[in-house]
Amino acid sequence: MSQNARLDPSLIAPAPRSGAAKTTRPARQTNKVKSGLLGRMPVGLKLATAGLLLGLPFAVVLGIQISQVNTSAVQARQQLSGQEMLIPLTSILQNAQLLRLSSVNVLNGAAGAKATNAQQRATMTAALDKLEALMNENDYVELVGEITQMRETLGALNRQVDAGSANAVDVQQEYSKLLNNVITPYFADIANQSGMKQTDNRAEAALVDLVTSIMPQNMPTSGAIASGTIPLLKQAGKPGSEINPTIRTEAQLRYDIAKTANDNILAGYDRALSGQSTVNMDSAMNDRLQAAQARLKESSDRIFGAVNSNLLFPQRVGMTPDQLTALVPAFATGLFGGLNDSIESLGTILTAKEAQRTGEVGNLIALLVMGALLMFTLLFVIALSITRPLARLTEAANRLSKGELDVQVAVNTRDELGKLGTTFNLAASEMRANAERGENERLESIKLQGHISEFLDVTMDIAEGDLTRRGTVTEDVLGNVVDSINLMTAELADVLGDVQRASTSVTGGSQALLLSTDQIGQGTQLTAAEAARVAVQVQAMTAAIREVAQQAQNSAETARAALLASQQGQEAVTGTLDGMQNIRREVQGVAKRIKGLGDRSLEIQEIVDTISQIARQTNLLALNASIEAAGAGEAGGRFSIVADEVRKLADTSGQATARIATLIKNVQAEIQDVIVSVEDGTREVEQGYRVAGTAGERLREIGALTQQSAELAENIAASQRAQVQGVEDMGSAVEQIAAVARDSQDSVTQGRAAAEQLQTLAQNLSASLTRFRLPS
Repeated sequence: MSQNARLDPSLIAPAPRSGAAKTTRPARQTNKVKSGLLGRMPVGLKLATAGLLLGLPFAVVLGIQISQVNTSAVQARQQLSGQEMLIPLTSILQNAQLLRLSSVNVLNGAAGAKATNAQQRATMTAALDKLEALMNENDYVELVGEITQMRETLGALNRQVDAGSANAVDVQQEYSKLLNNVITPYFADIANQSGMKQTDNRAEAALVDLVTSIMPQNMPTSGAIASGTIPLLKQAGKPGSEINPTIRTEAQLRYDIAKTANDNILAGYDRALSGQSTVNMDSAMNDRLQAAQARLKESSDRIFGAVNSNLLFPQRVGMTPDQLTALVPAFATGLFGGLNDSIESLGTILTAKEAQRTGEVGNLIALLVMGALLMFTLLFVIALSITRPLARLTEAANRLSKGELDVQVAVNTRDELGKLGTTFNLAASEMRANAERGENERLESIKLQGHISEFLDVTMDIAEGDLTRRGTVTEDVLGNVVDSINLMTAELADVLGDVQRASTSVTGGSQALLLSTDQIGQGTQLTAAEAARVAVQVQAMTAAIREVAQQAQNSAETARAALLASQQGQEAVTGTLDGMQNIRREVQGVAKRIKGLGDRSLEIQEIVDTISQIARQTNLLALNASIEAAGAGEAGGRFSIVADEVRKLADTSGQATARIATLIKNVQAEIQDVIVSVEDGTREVEQGYRVAGTAGERLREIGALTQQSAELAENIAASQRAQVQGVEDMGSAVEQIAAVARDSQDSVTQGRAAAEQLQTLAQNLSASLTRFRLPS
């Protein structure tokens, strides 16, 4: 910028004209935000949807429970229908057994048997009709066909009995087949079809098993004690007749089969009564079952006891068929009355279970309805508490967007909506405050524009070099800037004054610096010359010390060689000691072996003495033989010759033995001399071993001294090497001093040039400062 340039006041942004403050409305948002289905839904509908989604799992779980309980109730009703069909089926079972007995009596010509048989047929037909009606009512179509089969079989048997075309045994067997193959399995079919056996309760399952399996299967066999024994009693004859063993055996077989079946029924009662605490069975029902069991046990003991004591145990018949027939009604009442009581007890249990399940279904449905009502009520209250404040906030926001800054929202809650309302009120208050501050700022900007125009003139004068000008300090934001610039101008004037004075001082100092650099240059030249001379002397001293170090190194190598020689001598002495030790062992071994030879020579001497004694005895015997031969005359002449030869041989042996003894003595003497020599040699070896050991100790001492000498020589050589290194370092330092002196001389030359340049710059600076006008 040139000295005459000034700032253009038009560059400053003009302030708005005075007038009332106007609220600026924000521009309307034209871009619409894309939203999905949830974005278009009202808040209340969102809450209702969320409530339905949250309540759906509860409703599903409760619905599943209702379905399960309802299924259980339907199952209980189905089981109850099966129990209802057991009642006529029990009558059919009972009448079939009574028909079996009455038919046998009819064929045997018993009085009044035909009337009884006709009455039982009518009862059987009524029971079959009732059972068929119940099956059709409960849609048990598959089981209706078996009723038709029973009707046909009973009709065929009745016709045979009426015509008398079959004997009593065949009719009894046909009725037994009908009971065992058709009627008895019918109980299990009804139980399976109605689902009575599908229960988790052990006691209830035992009762179902009693009335549908145990009693129906065993009652025909147990009731056969009468129908099977009566014909045998008639065959056995009148009371007092002796019992045929064949009849007794057959009666015993029928008795055992019937008694086993009766015991199975009593055991079934025990199992049904043992778990009464786990099933809905009151004390009256329990007493009823116990009474039925006791009635059956009493009647069965009476009839089985009568058969046992009047037909099986004694030798003669003790009762008539009519007497046994008189016991049948009580036994039949015990069997079928107990079955009816058990079926009615089962019906009571199933009825209670069906009522319980139905009640549970009702309770669950009521719970579902109450839960739904409670959930909808709670959702409605919550939605209302959210949508009302939101509506008030929306209305207030619309008014605020139209410029009504005095809008306020009533806050009645402490939740997020209450916090949002409080925040909205604070935002509205802040917008009102911002509008007031905007008006005040507009007035202040107008005043600030005038102050800026005045201050621009002052700054232009300062820029042209008049540092005596100062701006007016105002109370607005420009006042701090003007005050700072005034202070900066004053400081700048002081600095420029100091610079003028400093430039004068620099000029004088640069002249003094030129004189000092001349003196320093002369000193550095002298220092460089002395450093070169000292460097030559240090090199000579380094060569001398290096030679001494080389000699110390040679001495150390000589000491190491001496140490090596002493170690080798010590090893040789050690080898000599080992060799002498081996010689000593060998000499001792030789001495032992020679001593052993001496011992053997003594043994040979004993043998020679024995041989000499034998020779003397032989000579004596030969002499005696010669005397005996001479006494024998001519007959002993040849024996005398032999004796003479033996005597000669004995003399020769004696002489040889004497020579051997002499030789052995000489050998023993020589062996003794060798033993003495060996012992002397052993002592000499011992003495030499001790001397060699002493020599080895001395060599070890010499080795230790040589080791110390070698270490000292090594230390001396290391010290000499360190001295050589130190002297070489000192020579390097001297050379560095010389180089530094040369560099200092160059630096002095450069410093002189810099001082001359500094003097020139100081003179130019003094000339440049003359354009500024400074305060006095």
